[in-house]
Order: sequence, then structure tokens, then C-alpha cells
Amino acid sequence: MVAVIATAFSCSKHSETEVTPAGIPDALATTWHTSSWGGVSNNYLIFKIDAGTASGMVNIVSVQSFGFAIGDKILTGIKANADGSFSATGKYTYGTNSESSGTRACTMTLQNNNAQLTIDYPAINASFPEVVYVYQKGAVG
Repeated sequence: MVAVIATAFSCSKHSETEVTPAGIPDALATTWHTSSWGGVSNNYLIFKIDAGTASGMVNIVSVQSFGFAIGDKILTGIKANADGSFSATGKYTYGTNSESSGTRACTMTLQNNNAQLTIDYPAINASFPEVVYVYQKGAVG
């Protein structure tokens, strides 16, 4: 009887949304990109979410960087919400030539079979309206 139970447990399948120790599913802890960073066509930003640090770090940014640089933590404190979305603190830039930066709360959602990530930065006030970014899974392509 014990052998039957042990065999049943050893044959169980792993879920596609396995959760890492930080509570971030494998589907989120990967590389994400956009080819129109700052609303400019063929302007790339690529970042990777690390489950261990619950943060996303910029790997590549095009010439029109809008104040972001390789190594910047674009997202920190990523955590799962009860509704299936994720919360984080996101970096944003503002001012002449994006010379100033700050952080604000954002909500992240996976879509299209986890191939797309939408990040919604709600409005702070009239000077800082809502901003929504859509990223594709993978480096570029």
C-alpha cells in the first residue's frame, strides 16, 4: 500500500505555473521586451525579472533611453495578488530629457498564454497620468 502511494506521488505532473520561492511564477520570471520604448518605433528596451530578488533589471536599452540605463531596476518588490495579477514598484522618469526619476506602484498582468506582460502605472496627478506598457516574452523577435 505504501509503495502504491509513493508511486502515485512520484508520477504527478509539474504545473506550468510553478511558483518560485519568492512567489513569482516561472511564466513571469523571464526576459521581456518592447520595440517601441517611449512610444518610438524600433526603440528597444529589454529587461529580465529575477524571482530570487523579485525585481526586473534592464538588460538592453536603445539610444533613446528616456532616462533608463543597463542595470537599472525597472521593477522592485514584485509580489503576487489574490486576483492573479502582480504588484510592484516601478521606476519612471520625467522632466527635460527624462533627467529626473521616481518610483510608483504598478500592477502587472500576464496575458495571451503568458506571452505578453502588461504593466499599468496608475495616475498620480495631472502631471503624472496613467501609463500602460505592453511587453512581449523573450529578448526580441
